[in-house]
Amino acid sequence: MPTTNPIALRRPPPRQARYLTYGGLLYGGWVVCFLALTFLPLLAVIQGSFDSQIEGAQAFTLEGWRALFHEPRILGALGNTLSLTFASQLIALPVSIGLAWLLGRTDLPGRNWLEFAFWVSFFLPALAVVQGWTLVLDPNNGLFNRWLMHIFGLSQAPLNIYSWGGIVFAHLATTTVSAKVMMLTPAFKSMDSRYEEAALVAGDSRFKALCSVTLPLLKPALIVTAIMGVIRALESFEIELVLGAPQRIDVYSTLIYDVTRYDPINFASAFAFGILIVAIMGILAVASRRSTQQGHHVTVSGQAKTAVMTLGRWRWPLGLLVSLLALVLTVLPLGFLLTSSVMRRFGFFNLDQVWTLEHWRSVVGDPILLGSVGNTLSIAAGSAAFAALLSLIVAYTIVRSRRAGRALLEFAAWIPFSIPGVLTSLAMLWLILHSGLDWLYGSTLSLIITVGLASVTLGVQLIRSQLLQINAELEEAAWISGASPWKTVISIVIPLCARSIVVVAVMAFVTAARDISHLALLVSSDNRPLSMLQLEYIVEGRNEASAVVGVIIALIAIAAALIARRLGYRPETRQV
Repeated sequence: MPTTNPIALRRPPPRQARYLTYGGLLYGGWVVCFLALTFLPLLAVIQGSFDSQIEGAQAFTLEGWRALFHEPRILGALGNTLSLTFASQLIALPVSIGLAWLLGRTDLPGRNWLEFAFWVSFFLPALAVVQGWTLVLDPNNGLFNRWLMHIFGLSQAPLNIYSWGGIVFAHLATTTVSAKVMMLTPAFKSMDSRYEEAALVAGDSRFKALCSVTLPLLKPALIVTAIMGVIRALESFEIELVLGAPQRIDVYSTLIYDVTRYDPINFASAFAFGILIVAIMGILAVASRRSTQQGHHVTVSGQAKTAVMTLGRWRWPLGLLVSLLALVLTVLPLGFLLTSSVMRRFGFFNLDQVWTLEHWRSVVGDPILLGSVGNTLSIAAGSAAFAALLSLIVAYTIVRSRRAGRALLEFAAWIPFSIPGVLTSLAMLWLILHSGLDWLYGSTLSLIITVGLASVTLGVQLIRSQLLQINAELEEAAWISGASPWKTVISIVIPLCARSIVVVAVMAFVTAARDISHLALLVSSDNRPLSMLQLEYIVEGRNEASAVVGVIIALIAIAAALIARRLGYRPETRQV
């Protein structure tokens, strides 16, 4: 009886050979383009640090590095950057692990709504949240400070948001905690509960089972979450720019921003400052990538059981505690922000007429706002489409392709994540000015590419994880049926990955809508988005107008959170 060669069945039909030859050329072309998009900003940072103007001509010098070592603020800025980063991360990581465990592994009441609250907190623009908290923690007119001074008879405000501790609080109150909860909760939900049940049967407490069984099994996810959190904290810009200015609390990103405000721009010094942090972030990015490749902590199998643990008498007290924290991260800052937008003067509650809608009428009636809304939607929509498409292509190539350069693509996908936003903005500006493409400066296209590229790293990881769960036999069956690779991707891969693709697009949309650091040096008055308009109002001291813009951005973010949550919904796990 003749046998069929299984290898032959897995091979595409002969008519595909000619197509794949053309596809090889296409593959090589887009790989070169992607490597250029990711590597050129990094190369610009390195070359720009040695590039100086001597008598009007470009020269290769060490002036930028000399300026780095003679800058009196560099050590303080570097120290503040590292201390603020690690202080916020050391607080946020254990808190986030506890929250993710409660939301993903226990019968905490209302855990689905509480998880959504952290989604909302993640999507809220940092500047809007900070401004909301400023209304109550300002050392001069903060509502909470005034209440404490009145109750305890204090002569000065006990809390000051314009301080080192205030900046740490601002990080915790924006995305530092919520981002980790978003990343860790799905990992806790999908873990096989039999491991924990075995520990409980052996006599361990719930807390001991968490420490000795659950956390070791989720070690790769914990490491990636911690490293990505540190990288994001290192590149923070707008919080330090607003809250650190009164007391001259410099971090490296604000120091770079200050250097670029000279005319002409001192590119060499700014790039030299940035290389120190890029080196640190690059090491962390490599460590994060390696942590996803080394070790095989399998927590889901064909016999896996996903069940929640009962909290017993602690169920409602812990539910109340998590609800209060979710309230602090979402409702309170939004309420303070909305309050400040209808105040006659920001922070002054002792006026004869405290409330007014004049700021809303002034801002909404200003043609600048309408233009900024249009710019925001254009940049955000373009960035979302660009990031989703590029992430799909890169992720599919990494997972499915066997062509040369696949490992290089995987490495290149991490580069945008390891270059801070303000430094990326400066590098793109340098590339535009030195490439002769002056028409790109201030263009919406340059903003879409810059901001969209910043979302590619996370997009590739999300879609890649989805592709790894799809059996390649589905695509091979389409090839055997005569479908071309393009038709296979469109009819099989994209529908199966549609949810992840749309979530990536939504997250890129929100990131672009609230982004400041990647746009800081590239925007012009013609394409200014809402986030930059809000920052301009704050710098000008128009806090009430800034609050109005912040409310508008927050509404856009909440709508996106609803869409992303709907797409990211997973069925309930059963209780045991």
